[in-house]
Amino acid sequence: MENVVSARIVQLQVLDPGEIRRVQLLLPDDVEIEGRRYEIHDTMRPGTAFLAKPWGGRTRKYRRRMYTRSNAANIEPRVLETFINDTHLPQSDTSPWWQSREAETWYEEEGIAVRVTIDKEAGIATVYENASQCKGANLRLEPDGEWEGRRLVCVAFGTGVTPFLSYVRYMAEQEWTKSDRKGDGFLTLIASVRHERQLMLHQDLLKMAQELPQHFRYLPVLTRSWPSDWSSMTGRIIRSKVRSSGEEQIDPTPLLELVPNLSQSDLRMCGSVTACRQVTQGLKDYQIFPLTVRTESW
Repeated sequence: MENVVSARIVQLQVLDPGEIRRVQLLLPDDVEIEGRRYEIHDTMRPGTAFLAKPWGGRTRKYRRRMYTRSNAANIEPRVLETFINDTHLPQSDTSPWWQSREAETWYEEEGIAVRVTIDKEAGIATVYENASQCKGANLRLEPDGEWEGRRLVCVAFGTGVTPFLSYVRYMAEQEWTKSDRKGDGFLTLIASVRHERQLMLHQDLLKMAQELPQHFRYLPVLTRSWPSDWSSMTGRIIRSKVRSSGEEQIDPTPLLELVPNLSQSDLRMCGSVTACRQVTQGLKDYQIFPLTVRTESW
């Protein structure tokens, strides 16, 4: 049987109306299961996802969904934050529901079930996370003692920035802000979205990049529209066109201009299958091979 705890929605912030919302769920201190109380422990690793059961606007029933966490357990334990977009797919169920007025009513009155793992011997309930090991198809952050010396390049498309927000917050708290730490770890975050409203935690990231230039670089990219005073990159970071033969030609030059040392870096990507595939193929065609590549796409 799957054990769950009811989490209260404490934030439902509109970023881009009808498109993207920032969601925060607050877990209680403990939960009662089969007559016994278990203290809730939050040990989620950056880059992993929790399992929740929101309402389905189309099917009119609860649905199991994984949501990648955007904040860090070491800073905000039991506060599960994520960013949810409307996929606009015909069979979409929960993604448009999160953008709806009905979700706002839920915010005011109801809770969301979140899965936990019970340890009866220890008497604790731990927030479930989708990945327990680092693998090529997930973005779980490497163990402490390993990531500190890496030069990470994180490429995010749309809400694919979510796991990397967790990375940055965790790293800053764990390592970067400590004056006695002299590690050479560095993270470059490239966040590609259609327009400025879709940039998640934009001002926070700009501030962090200014305060920690020795560890963090933030490169927001707008692909559809941008204000007249926009000073960062515009347009796609990977260009693609179809030749007369029907073969797709991919040009990764814009990405390589942003990170010319990509072959000496660890590449992490998150976003649509098409965008991530084009990055991978473009780098391969140009004979650019990062030290490691891990991708989570949908």
